Amino acid sequence: MPSNWKLRELLKERGVKSASEISRSVRDQTGYQLSIQAVCDLLNAKPRMIRLETIQAICDSFYIRLSDFLEVLPSAAQKPKRTTRSVGRKVDQTDTDESGQGVGCTTVPRRKEKVDFAAFYPDARSFRANKL
Repeated sequence: MPSNWKLRELLKERGVKSASEISRSVRDQTGYQLSIQAVCDLLNAKPRMIRLETIQAICDSFYIRLSDFLEVLPSAAQKPKRTTRSVGRKVDQTDTDESGQGVGCTTVPRRKEKVDFAAFYPDARSFRANKL
């Protein structure tokens, strides 16, 4: 999911510089225990998951809204990813057809090869169900 995580910049604008200061402020204001390592992780990178309690504690401690430091973007705003076909060739999602128009396919259907089952059973063509 594409998003912009701007917690570090927002807290820096508010004069908060260290993870220990943030942890102490959250604990003093809300009673929610947030370790210094957890604060460092939140400041250094966008989290893959975050508890609502943690978000609520940060928002209450610094009088900010979630939308102030997290912006969720629609998936269409994300760059198209390169995918691989079943034959192992890299394909861009923005392939073009003969007319030059973009075709947004990500996979190519596999060709089904016809199998001659009669080759496995030489007398299969002469077999009839009512001979049993």
